[in-house]
Amino acid sequence: MICTYTERRWEDLVASVASVRGQGLPCDQLVVVVDHNPELLARARLDLDGVEVVPSTGPRGLSGARNTGIGVARGEVVVFLDDDATADPQWLERLVAPFADPRVLGVGGSAVPVWESAEPAWWPAEFGWVVGCSYTGLPGERASVRNLMGCNMSMRSTVLGAVGGFDSGLGRTAAGAAGCEETEWCIRASRAFPDGVFLYEPDAVVHHRVPEARASWSYFRTRCHAEGVSKARVARTAGPSRALSAERSYVGKTLPSGVLRNLAAGLRMDRFGPARAGAIVAGLSFTTAGFLRARLAGPGEPVAELPAVPPVLPLVIDLQDPGAALDTLEPGATHRSALCLVTNGGDPVAKLRIELSGEEPLTAELFRRRMAEAAPRADASQQRPERATAAAPGDGIPATVVIATRNRPAQLVECLDSVLSGTASAQRIIVVDNAPSDNQTGELMALRTAQDPRLVYVREDRPGLAHAHNAALPHIDTEIVAFTDDDVLADRHWLERIVRVFAEDAQAVCVTGMIAPRELETLPQQWVEGNETYDKGLGRRVFDASRGNGENPLLPYASGACGSGANMAFRTSYLQGAGGFETALGTGTVAMGGDDLAAFYDVLDSGHRIVYEPAAIVLHPHHREYAALRRQVYGYGAGLGAHLTRCLLRDPRMVLVLALNVASLQARAARILRPPAVEGLPPWPKDLLREHRRGLISGPGRYVLSRHRLNRAARQGGTR
Repeated sequence: MICTYTERRWEDLVASVASVRGQGLPCDQLVVVVDHNPELLARARLDLDGVEVVPSTGPRGLSGARNTGIGVARGEVVVFLDDDATADPQWLERLVAPFADPRVLGVGGSAVPVWESAEPAWWPAEFGWVVGCSYTGLPGERASVRNLMGCNMSMRSTVLGAVGGFDSGLGRTAAGAAGCEETEWCIRASRAFPDGVFLYEPDAVVHHRVPEARASWSYFRTRCHAEGVSKARVARTAGPSRALSAERSYVGKTLPSGVLRNLAAGLRMDRFGPARAGAIVAGLSFTTAGFLRARLAGPGEPVAELPAVPPVLPLVIDLQDPGAALDTLEPGATHRSALCLVTNGGDPVAKLRIELSGEEPLTAELFRRRMAEAAPRADASQQRPERATAAAPGDGIPATVVIATRNRPAQLVECLDSVLSGTASAQRIIVVDNAPSDNQTGELMALRTAQDPRLVYVREDRPGLAHAHNAALPHIDTEIVAFTDDDVLADRHWLERIVRVFAEDAQAVCVTGMIAPRELETLPQQWVEGNETYDKGLGRRVFDASRGNGENPLLPYASGACGSGANMAFRTSYLQGAGGFETALGTGTVAMGGDDLAAFYDVLDSGHRIVYEPAAIVLHPHHREYAALRRQVYGYGAGLGAHLTRCLLRDPRMVLVLALNVASLQARAARILRPPAVEGLPPWPKDLLREHRRGLISGPGRYVLSRHRLNRAARQGGTR
């Protein structure tokens, strides 16, 4: 059984399925359970031949999906494999062999991490469980254990039938990093079968992919804390003695040994030895803090966690052709509401929340009726006639599209296809492969460039989004260059509308566009959209010095009001003359972000114009998981702090501008640091707000350090 929930793991899922099919001991039934994702369900049923693909009928999350799979399983042994793990050819044979002993209730194997980027040098081997992999402290040969590891485990079906499924109150969801559902189940099974045993078989090996986002200190801290919370929940239901039996040896022997070993390594000139020792101590502290926090909540109070929210269906619907979007809806979809970006001939005129009745299937006809009920708020009279009827004057202006990517070939293909299917054809599309850890993107682009001469592949090994964007500049010979991210889908009119603005306004050197949601399944995604993190409004806006800054007196410093880096375009002559993007900023650098803010600041500070064009739309996949949103919020704060530090160093007058506009500054700060409540959603957790402040405070130091590293590289013979 393989459970999956997101198309972003499609390539991983295909590899996982292939590894099961390649076993020396074939399985009798291969089940893929799709967790509440109709599009992924349809794709899996179409493309995964010979696989029994079923939708999860339980609550959202891994436990509910596994329980669904247990309900359709026919074998004597049920084997669980994660959708981002691949198995060795002899894995299944070695995992199943111990079941010849009737006392065996379940067997688990080892999981070897496959790091998307390099394994952090500070990462302690004792904490492999943080990324779902084997860790120091597990037996070196087959042995009895208290519980199994979720990504690589098997259970006797009669035991599953007698004990019941996994606790849906535990386990991973798209919104959080909690776990321990396997621990709770194994404890429950041991109580029901006191003579039974669970075995760990290290020779039954799977390779578990660890994405780059999980190789960070922020994720390490979050996951350790979540583990402590989960252990507290298990202790409430199973009792502390059983819930913490294995942890006592781990904390009392394994971790102290790890600290001493790594400190000794430091004495042997391993400069990261002390860092690993410190990480062990910190990891234990984070886990203990989570455990104590959950225990102190008391048995009658809920443990702090994200509440469940119904998913919302995001749609872009044009009044002139509503069927184009509505007729593509998945039959039988269960969304109870839709967030509709309503356009008229491609120009946004309204955002509408449409409630849907669960009494009838979600169909295009149902949406048409709901749209008709809401039509007074979104009729064509709101559309500016001069823009609705104007011809497209930018048809003859050549443009280049740049897409920076790293280790995401599946998302890149979707992004490329969306750009290629646009109403305006890019003269050239440049894909910049930024510090990749493998050759998958290069191999993909070798095939694509052979088929389409407009595609250009560039590899830039210096990490950082600004480095990637600058690497494309020598390959651009068109008047306009547009930038977008590899995980977005471009609306078919996206490039056409960008080019049209440049044709209409000779003074514009930068155009930004609307970033609409691609998915609103989870609370973190709905928080991001509800607080208008990316939404800059439905109307065209012009930013330049000649128009004054009455609307936003904090410009050009508060340049985030102008747009976002996932949807921006420039006149090539300006960008090349300005020397490209600030390489001390951006994703992939110490500063973690702010490169787009700096670019917009430079445009305004040099006396040029930025135009925000809401009709230039891209669809962005906001983070599903709370842990990922937490890291993003910290990164945004760090990037903002780094950008403002850069502004201050370049223009000390910023202090005077801020002092003269204290009211605007306070309002802006309140909006950023304390986002307003969104109707129908719980307020942002204090934890998120704290992370943003921490990132903001770290920004100045991060910018100075990033500049120092760039200067040192230049002195050592690197390039700017």
